[in-house]
Parts: sequence; structure tokens; C-alpha cells
Amino acid sequence: MSRSLVLCADDFGLSEGINRAILALIRQGRLSATSCMTTMPAWHAEAATELLALHGKAALGLHFNLTEGDHATPLGQLMQQSLSGRIDRQHIQQALETQLDRFEQQLGHAPDFVDGHQHIQMFPVIRQIVLTTLARRYGHNCPWIRVSTPALSGHDARFKALILNMMGVGFERMRRRYAIAGTRDFAGMYSLQPEAGFGTMMTHWFNTLPDGGLIMCHPGYTDGRSPLARAREEERNWLASAACANALQQHQRTLSKRPALL
Repeated sequence: MSRSLVLCADDFGLSEGINRAILALIRQGRLSATSCMTTMPAWHAEAATELLALHGKAALGLHFNLTEGDHATPLGQLMQQSLSGRIDRQHIQQALETQLDRFEQQLGHAPDFVDGHQHIQMFPVIRQIVLTTLARRYGHNCPWIRVSTPALSGHDARFKALILNMMGVGFERMRRRYAIAGTRDFAGMYSLQPEAGFGTMMTHWFNTLPDGGLIMCHPGYTDGRSPLARAREEERNWLASAACANALQQHQRTLSKRPALL
């Protein structure tokens, strides 16, 4: 029997090349969700209009961002601040409200879901601000939230996965307190190195992730030579390929806009 799967591309709005890749893959039926960076240069009316036309095929979410663009905080510094509790709560609150406002202004509706760039929605203090804001702002129509707790195997980022699973204990306790739905099964974590074997990992996740699971990805057209730029190209090429179609068919996966939720 077929098993549903949400295949979600992060970072819509980060660049025109990333937008172009994500839009093409949604049209091709190789993505069923994307999360948007609404304070980045490629988040604008034209991009939002193209994306909104595809809402029937893909869930549209907010990719909450504190580590890219103007007034960004480097990831390591942000994590240290959140773990110590020495973090500017007012800045986090204002950034989240601004990004939600910009999402709604361009698309005309609340996000279907919320996740975080570099998984910041899982960080102490930040997670409380995110959950309380969503509960206050949306009430019973609250977007679901990504719970970034991947398996410790099947990829090459075990240490990062372990940290996120440790953070996930407190995140889940708080998420249940606010009665906000969260994803049950999550994959897509890896080193984002072009030689990591994206297709092999994706085939493994297609096979092993339970029905209703969510896989994140980061496809894009890029002109950069950094490992991340080349990894985005590798992801885009594989997702658009016959190999992806064959893997979906072989493992009887059907793309869905909505994951299994807790």
C-alpha cells in the first residue's frame, strides 16, 4: 500500500535561483511543501504570486530566520545565547512577528506550518517565543510546526542529530503544553556536502521513514562554488531526475501536503 510523504524544500526567498528550482520541482510533482524566508532579497510580490498559484500542490510555511541577512546572529553565537538564557527576547519576538506579517501580506493567509532556518525553532527560549506567539496569534487555527528530531543513523551528521534530539525533549514538552500540532517523523539531516550521497540517503529515507513523515531538502540553482552551493545543485538534479521518480515508485511513496502530526 502507498505511504504518504511530505517533501519540503527550505529557503524559498533566499535567492532567485533557489526560488526558481523550488517552483519548478513543485510543478513537476517532486515537492509537496516549501518554507519561506520572508525577510530575504528574493521574497517579493512576483515570487509570492508564483508560489501562491501552486498552493493546491504544496503546503506553504514560514522558515523563521535569525541567522541570515540583515541583523543576523551567527548560528554558534545564537545557540550559546539561547542555551545560557542571555538572549534578546524582544528582538526574537519582533523578528518573528515581522516575518509572519510579511508572509501574510504577500500570500494573503497564515502559514500552513512553521519551521526554523538551521532548526532555531528548537532552541531554548526561542522555542517558547515561537510557540507562545503562534498560540496567541492563531488560536485554534494554529499552523503545525516542524519537530526537527532526526534518526541518529542513515546520514553523516550524527552529532548534529544528537544535539537536536536532546533539544527535542524540552521542545516536545513545551509544544504539548501549548497544544500545537507537530510533525511525528522527520528526516533530511546531513552534512550538506556535495559528496555526501544525497540520492542514496533520500532512497534510504523513502524506504524507512514511517507513513506521514517529512523530509526536508535544500535544492537550488546556484552559481557559487562553495560546498553548500554544489550540494543545492546536487539536490535539485536528483529531485528532478528519473532516479527520484523511480525511488518514489519503488518504495510506494505518495507526496502529501500534510504530515502525520502529534
